[in-house]
Amino acid sequence: MKKTVFIVTMMASASAFCTPYNLHVPSDPKAKYTVLETGSIGDLKTIITKREGKAGISYSQRAYDCEHRLVKYLGSGESIEQMKSSKPDEKLAPITEESIAWYVGQEACK
Repeated sequence: MKKTVFIVTMMASASAFCTPYNLHVPSDPKAKYTVLETGSIGDLKTIITKREGKAGISYSQRAYDCEHRLVKYLGSGESIEQMKSSKPDEKLAPITEESIAWYVGQEACK
């Protein structure tokens, strides 16, 4: 039983990783966005992005309710470690069309 749980867990984890690729975000034209990972938590789609801009580098993990067009931050920070240890938003919020969250959400919800 333990072996089966381990294999299923590894398969689910592996499917979340992807080869990093650039994401065009017109509402933030001076920054470069890179998608590092996509996945899901229950019915929510998740995505981790790296943002490189004039102010430096930051990482964000968001969760999307694609059907209802809602989003929340699961974490953010200047490093992956800070992102993972930051406090997530408590609630999902509506997505403003053509915002950064909207463009990132289009990618997460594919």
